[in-house]
Amino acid sequence: MLSTFLAFVLTAIPASAEEVSDCVGSYTQKTIYSDQGSIENLTVGGGGVLYTSGGDENQGLLKAFTRGRAEPRVVVTGKPGGGGVAWDGKRLLWGYGDLFANGSTGDVNPTAGLYSVNLAKGTKRLVSDRLGMANGIARGKDGYVYASNNLGLKLDRVAPDGTTVNGWASLGSANGLTVGKNGRYLYANQMFESPSKIARIDTRNPARVSTYFTSPEDGNVLFDGLTHDGRNNLYAAVFGKGEVWKLSPSRQVCVIASGLSQTTSVAISAARKGFRAGNLYASGFDGKIVQVSGATRAGFPG
Repeated sequence: MLSTFLAFVLTAIPASAEEVSDCVGSYTQKTIYSDQGSIENLTVGGGGVLYTSGGDENQGLLKAFTRGRAEPRVVVTGKPGGGGVAWDGKRLLWGYGDLFANGSTGDVNPTAGLYSVNLAKGTKRLVSDRLGMANGIARGKDGYVYASNNLGLKLDRVAPDGTTVNGWASLGSANGLTVGKNGRYLYANQMFESPSKIARIDTRNPARVSTYFTSPEDGNVLFDGLTHDGRNNLYAAVFGKGEVWKLSPSRQVCVIASGLSQTTSVAISAARKGFRAGNLYASGFDGKIVQVSGATRAGFPG
């Protein structure tokens, strides 16, 4: 299972003495759910419902959490290895095949895939079955969908009609993905680079790949999930430290959430009710979901 592999990698990397400072301003963190099993990704819809992707080598699970309800409901099940999620209007794109076996061979034999889920009906349809791993999913304003392979060198792209290009771009150990505010650039966490990095890929010319940010810490960083807010601040799940880092367009960085274990995913809400706008939500293999109220207003030290 992928979580077992990552835990092994985590113990093999020495920690750095340097640390990123906490963000400043008025924001608060609390755990809103525990014991939810391994969570690979999460997102919040316009209605304020929080969705998580997870499961195991036998079955993928897409769950919905509603404010005020103690337990989530299963929206739909899928093939093993629930992966990345991204919005396509009111439908949710959901990757499957986020498993070590798929990732390690995904560059030459892509067998992961992508569903489009009707959340109201609890039904899904297949969009693509030719992805390397689908552990990171992002959708641009133009309808193109990007998928990563954390254990390979290929970034895949799916056109609005489902046409899939394996290896649309080349990037080692890409994990979390997000398309920036103006749609021009795709940002990708490079988990197993040392130190961990965030790459920027030109969506008009995928040969133009540059390093957008390099972790000031060596050692146990391991960037996992990735998202952005309306000001184009990035938020990176830091798997190795159980944290979330906030990164400004001018490359200032601070810790906006901490105290988790093996943080895999992060989301910013834009909803007017339920899990509300301006809040950050993060989760990981420890089965916890935390809420950081006021995360988008938090500033940077210095």
